[in-house]
Amino acid sequence: MSHTVLDSVAMAYQPVWNRRRLLAAVRLSVSPVHPGAVDAAHLMQLLGDDWPVAAPVLILTLRSPELLHQALGCKPVPNTWLEVPASLFNQPESLALLSVATRRGHQLLRHAALSDLRGEVIAPLDARSLLSLDAEEAFEALQARPTEGQPVPSARTPILPGHLYQNVCSRSLADHCLDEAGAWGLLGWPDDDVLHAWRARPMGCDAVVIAMIRQAIDNDSSLDQLERFVRQDPVLCYRLLSYLNSAAFGGRHEVGSLRHALMMLGFSALDSWLGQQLAGSDSDSALHPVRYAQVMRSRLAQHLLESGSEEALRAEVYTTALFAQLDRLLHQPLAALLGRLPLSGRVADALVRHSGPYFPLLDIARAQGDVEHLHLLPGICEQHEMSLEQANRALLRMLSTSRDHGLVPAKQPSQG
Repeated sequence: MSHTVLDSVAMAYQPVWNRRRLLAAVRLSVSPVHPGAVDAAHLMQLLGDDWPVAAPVLILTLRSPELLHQALGCKPVPNTWLEVPASLFNQPESLALLSVATRRGHQLLRHAALSDLRGEVIAPLDARSLLSLDAEEAFEALQARPTEGQPVPSARTPILPGHLYQNVCSRSLADHCLDEAGAWGLLGWPDDDVLHAWRARPMGCDAVVIAMIRQAIDNDSSLDQLERFVRQDPVLCYRLLSYLNSAAFGGRHEVGSLRHALMMLGFSALDSWLGQQLAGSDSDSALHPVRYAQVMRSRLAQHLLESGSEEALRAEVYTTALFAQLDRLLHQPLAALLGRLPLSGRVADALVRHSGPYFPLLDIARAQGDVEHLHLLPGICEQHEMSLEQANRALLRMLSTSRDHGLVPAKQPSQG
């Protein structure tokens, strides 16, 4: 049986967030499933044909030494970095290979432990690094934060400016890395710690999204544009649908999609309702990565549908995936939250009963965001009767069009 390049690898992604708490890059891990069928030249050509310069930086992590070696000899893909183990920078023969690759135009990202770089004055080949923090280094970095009672830090930060960091598990450490120590970005986001601050009350709507929608209404923007903005905030979407299902709006109305909801409400009534939501809204920039990660997964589930699927079907799949973590945001059982919405039973089937036509799309989208268990993806795709090629193509389409920067107004809330 022959395999295409995309049917011979498993792919998963991780977002990288910058100082503005926006999506700056995506790390795409590629693990060969049928090694003999994988050719780095074909893979790089495929990415080069499809990857736009306006997309986030693509960090390509090839989980095969042979595949990485081939890729270094290929024509570079614009806006793409190749992740390289730190060990290859320490050996003369491999360092020479990397030097040739950089002259050819490749952007290299050295993956190393922060402890291995202590005392380094100049990085070899002037490479940017993805650095792993251990518990001791994280504690040392937190000790270097100024406080209200102690404006002069008690220690010097170990964080090196201009690099990427992973294993950042607290908001305080994330703030230090990005705001005080000059990190280029963070791989992943401390969602659990950020959401811990909301443990005593449900999360509010995003004040930035509300402002963008109201501005779009003032500008007589299209329904497509309004829907695009509304879909960026799962809490806002939920509250809008709940309102349409409330006595204040005349009781239960079967709503097929957010577009249907916006048409039922009308722009003038939507603007008035949004004004009422401002009182309980929030402008905490640390919540944006939490929300946008859910948007990315929802878009991926939508892209996993067969091409040519009806727009109404695509919209319902998106909404289903967007509500997958509502219980974490609103602190109520998911079944109870969904029971208040005028959506079809297919939504609850997928999210509560893990069944129905939408569940395979959500399950595969979840697996493609789980880099630590990438080896399970082929089995999950097989279980749901979807080819790896279809899943990988959907992932690349989603990542290449994740233009987070286009959703932020000129004036942002304070970063603190």
